[in-house]
Amino acid sequence: MLFSALRKDVVNVLDFMERLKNEEDQNAVDVYLIERLRLELAFICTYVQLSYYDLEQFEVVMSYSRQRVDNLLRPILNDVDSNAGCQYNMDHVLPNLMGNIDDCISWCYRSTSSATMTDEQLNFLLNLHHLSKYLAERIFPLEIHHEILQNVSGNMKDFHGLIVNGCIEHEIVQYVLPQFQFMAERVGLFLWHDRLDGDSRLFKLAHLLMKIIPIELEMIFMEICYTNLKASPSAEIERFINQLLETSPEVLREYLIHLQEHMVTVITVSTSGARSIHVMIEFLLIILTDMPKEIIHHDKLFDLLARVGALIREISTLVHDLEEKSRNEESTDETSRAALDLLENIELLKEDLEHVYLKAPDLSQWCFPMSDGPLFMHLLQRHLNDLLYSNAYSMALIKEEIGLVKEDLEFIRLFFGNVEQGLYKDLWAHALDVAYEAKDVINSIIVRDNGLLHLIFSLPITIKKISLIKEDVSNLLKKIPKNKSLVVVNAPKNPLERKSLTSGKIIVGFKEETNWLITKLTSGPKLRKEVEFF
Repeated sequence: MLFSALRKDVVNVLDFMERLKNEEDQNAVDVYLIERLRLELAFICTYVQLSYYDLEQFEVVMSYSRQRVDNLLRPILNDVDSNAGCQYNMDHVLPNLMGNIDDCISWCYRSTSSATMTDEQLNFLLNLHHLSKYLAERIFPLEIHHEILQNVSGNMKDFHGLIVNGCIEHEIVQYVLPQFQFMAERVGLFLWHDRLDGDSRLFKLAHLLMKIIPIELEMIFMEICYTNLKASPSAEIERFINQLLETSPEVLREYLIHLQEHMVTVITVSTSGARSIHVMIEFLLIILTDMPKEIIHHDKLFDLLARVGALIREISTLVHDLEEKSRNEESTDETSRAALDLLENIELLKEDLEHVYLKAPDLSQWCFPMSDGPLFMHLLQRHLNDLLYSNAYSMALIKEEIGLVKEDLEFIRLFFGNVEQGLYKDLWAHALDVAYEAKDVINSIIVRDNGLLHLIFSLPITIKKISLIKEDVSNLLKKIPKNKSLVVVNAPKNPLERKSLTSGKIIVGFKEETNWLITKLTSGPKLRKEVEFF
């Protein structure tokens, strides 16, 4: 009863403040003061419900917040015409408000844990959204974690509002309602301790997000998919889904990043199943990074987001299962098999991205700068080799493709290193362009720069281009007669003396010796044998 009375007074006061902003004959109302008042009232109403946690310095903090409410109300009311206050019965409401705040603070000492909050209590507890929003926008505007917390809290509050307003049948989501309370309690405790001591804020906030984002996945995405809410004609549901489309990619991306960091900390790379999980995380990170870039058909966007959300839930389960089994020194074979099965779903999603979800890329997205020269090809081989043998989990997603590119480009590079490039200048120029394209595509995927388009479209096409060039080179090799040199030897004006391991001294530059050199370089397995010049 105490809380209901307090909530009624709070609603009346805030309604009065909103009316003041719209009254033409009133003095200008300080909007900032009203927002601060809203924040303090939300803080009080939230923590009188969480008092059963025996919060540190509860009486001190709540009394201070109560005084803040009083201090904020005075300058606002001083600027208000007395007739307006009488019109909205503020002479009665305001004393009641302060008295109810005092009663609630006093009552909290006798409160016990409430396992089943009423919808009214829970709805107000979810007003933590206002607290996290204030922190994100006013106190820590540059910290993305607070923005994520604001979005998650806002989504949960709005989804619960759909339930309370009857847009979603209460019976359908009855089993998830306790999770709302669990999530709100976790957020509330974090914000309380953050107010007292923010020294380890970011670490604690990252840990909090790891706890509450899976709850959002469970309650929101799954319920919308299973109950087909996305087909509802309700304007409220349509607004909510649009809000999810705007906020969820960043929320899920940050969750995956933290999950991956946690996985690296607690699970060794050699653990069976770990590599498969890293591959899946990298793939989903690329999708979520590029999702806001309008490269996905809009009418398919929520379907894709829901599929990604479902995969993230399964990956999260695998990670925690793998962590527990590793800690207990149990076999991880079953988890590894489950990860391989989930990889099949990833492959299906890849196909659907190309044929269902992604728009065809613009021509400008296929263009790459041009480069040339054997040095570039040599350095690219070294770069690909470093990537191929790197243990970094960002490589796991495209390691097989990197191996194919490296092998085929090495074959092409060796051919053009042993012929006069001018004789095949068009093919050489094409090979260089495609090699540069391969480098750019691979690097873009690794750093998630338009990674989704490059992973689904550019990389397979580039691999095919390289394969065709390799095929052309193979055909050229078949056409070169055995008595033709693959190396053009530019004879110097003065013969050079050379030491040979097989035939003493040879003078390079004369016909006989040149023919001997050509024979050695083109005689089957000895093709790569080095010829030393001194």
